[in-house]
Amino acid sequence: MIAFEQVILFGLILVERRAVQYGRQEPELAHEIFVREALATGEINARADFIQANQRTLSKAAEIEARQRRSGLLKSPEELAGFFAGKVPADIHTSAALDSWYRKATPAEQAGLRWSLADVLSSTPGFAAEAFPTTLAVGAHEVRLEYRFVPGDPADGVTAHVPLALLNAMSAHACEWLVPGLLNEKVAELIRGLPKSLRRNFVPAPDFARAFVESLGKQRAPRQQPLTESLAEYLEKVTGVDISANDFSATGLPAHLLMRFRVEDEKGRQLAEGRDLAAIQKSWASAAREAFSQRADAELTREDLSGFDLEDIPESIRSPEGLVAWPALVDLGDSVALRVFENADDAREQHRHGLERLLRRALADKVKQARRQLPLANLTALKWAALGSAETLRADLVEAALAERLQAHVLDARTRAAFESLRSQLGSELFAAAVERLKLAEAIIEAHAELMPWLEPPLLGFATANYEDLLEQRDELLSPGFLRDTDPRRLAHYPRYLRGMRLRAERLRQDPSRDQARMFNVHTYWREYLKHRASGNADPDALEELRWLIEELRVSVFAQELRTAEPVSPKRLASVLARL
Repeated sequence: MIAFEQVILFGLILVERRAVQYGRQEPELAHEIFVREALATGEINARADFIQANQRTLSKAAEIEARQRRSGLLKSPEELAGFFAGKVPADIHTSAALDSWYRKATPAEQAGLRWSLADVLSSTPGFAAEAFPTTLAVGAHEVRLEYRFVPGDPADGVTAHVPLALLNAMSAHACEWLVPGLLNEKVAELIRGLPKSLRRNFVPAPDFARAFVESLGKQRAPRQQPLTESLAEYLEKVTGVDISANDFSATGLPAHLLMRFRVEDEKGRQLAEGRDLAAIQKSWASAAREAFSQRADAELTREDLSGFDLEDIPESIRSPEGLVAWPALVDLGDSVALRVFENADDAREQHRHGLERLLRRALADKVKQARRQLPLANLTALKWAALGSAETLRADLVEAALAERLQAHVLDARTRAAFESLRSQLGSELFAAAVERLKLAEAIIEAHAELMPWLEPPLLGFATANYEDLLEQRDELLSPGFLRDTDPRRLAHYPRYLRGMRLRAERLRQDPSRDQARMFNVHTYWREYLKHRASGNADPDALEELRWLIEELRVSVFAQELRTAEPVSPKRLASVLARL
């Protein structure tokens, strides 16, 4: 240990700053400083292996403190220095002296200098390793998690170190759940952030948060359901209060309760960082897909496939580096390609679309044959003429039949033999399915033909708004391609809807005022439907439900004797509108 000496004679400075061994001047104080500033901190250049071992223990203890976001767990420097009291000879105050003594020390004396976690932590932290995992599962892979407890720091909280090749495989929903050790706090904050009218039903928030987390059990696999959706379901179940995931949308969470993502290249260099995974994935999607393909198996990928030209497509592959990938056929519109994906779910979805494209190509001759042979009566074609050509009708019916049969089969063929078997089966089913569609269409075409004469007012200017409403309803129901695109379960109700329109038109001629009042009742919901449909961001399931409930409402209001297919009431319609 070096100190600086100053020599003064009768007030005259002879030596300003001379380096000397402080241990020769003050051996006891030198030993005390050596223990406190070198051994307790690890800031010493010595060969004794307990120094490095103690640093590892200290780092682990600091990590526990960061994971639990609790300051004060680590002992003070004075307490850490006290550990060495009586264990290191009092005359040691340099690294050379320490190394010399340590080489000769007994194994028991050497072991006595090593810290355990209990030696460096001031109290039992109640730390459970599973509550603060060091990795996050991403499919068959794992990404490293790092914890930091520095409020206000950009890296405060949990950071996932994501290799670029795995970026697209990261699930935003899984990351919403953070880690088990922070889930209680995050859920409590979500509850506190609810609007006051809802929040008052869930107090105290920490108790509801704890009960929710306990209800989850000990599932270790990442959860794919959004956290707010799962929480809303639980709160509604235990309290009966109507609440949805959207009610948490205004909650502003502290940064440490949102996972941070650090995207890295193969050498660990940072490419991007932030807490908005969707934004990062959007910016780096192409680069991530390219990196993944390079690391997986570039030799497997194929472009411009015209048919199932491979003997076998494996379910998954593993690269020499251990990276697992899932190959799948991909529909590119004009062509089909074979590519690899970062997760199995995406691969299965894309493979179905790719197979469908190849099957459509393989069944092109069968489709043409079904169109020609479809037994379309001349009278039916004539009645259809007001809506389109006979060729359009044939094409729509056969396309609908093909789509229905494709939907009925599990499209997961991965061998040429399985693909050919599927093609043969679909080819044999297609014509019969098209004939069934034709029967459904005939009833609709007939009902429309009966309605048409009633869509013209008896006098020019008579009940103009009412007849415009009837025409709008007809055009919405029988829009171009409706036989191709509408679910057959819905098409089965079309004849009843059209008969209801005819009954309304008959009564309209007798009492337009009464029809006007009923029409305003329906328009309240119809205009709301059109508004939400035009917005482009409405819940598709709720929008679809509202669409057909309004048709049933028209039957209930204008042709009650035909009866509705399902209960319809202002309360139910208002409930669906609330979801939108």
